[in-house]
Amino acid sequence: MNNNKLAALAGSMDLLKKIHETTQDVYWVIDKTGSFVYVSSSVYQQRGYTPEEVMAMPALNSIYTEDRSCAEESFARGLEIIEKGLTRLPASHVRLRQSHKNGSYVWTEVVSEFFFDEDREFMFVLGMSRNIDALVAAEQEIVRLREELRLGLEG
Repeated sequence: MNNNKLAALAGSMDLLKKIHETTQDVYWVIDKTGSFVYVSSSVYQQRGYTPEEVMAMPALNSIYTEDRSCAEESFARGLEIIEKGLTRLPASHVRLRQSHKNGSYVWTEVVSEFFFDEDREFMFVLGMSRNIDALVAAEQEIVRLREELRLGLEG
């Protein structure tokens, strides 16, 4: 690799690092065993944990208990498809609550995708978790207002 290509690669890596340091979305990588192998530092803003704390716990422990089945089903579905020999899976989109270190939870939209090497062997799941607390609160308020309106029209 010549010096220009190395400089361009280093610049790209520096840009990617800056993006990861400034975004509020949490990027993560989970291996086939369901263990985190990477979590971006923005997890501290979103959930109060350091990346090291999150990587030390099983991935499912980061998900609110009532929402774990949704994540388990999505991961299992992906592994089933892999076992059938397919190596191009559509990105998965799910809404679920993730635990915050303070004992509360954060509503998140999770987008994840399975990745494979050149031999078509499964490598990892790359995902992004976005805080959607404000969106969920707005949706709940709409439901509340519609019910209030319905009751008002009936009474």
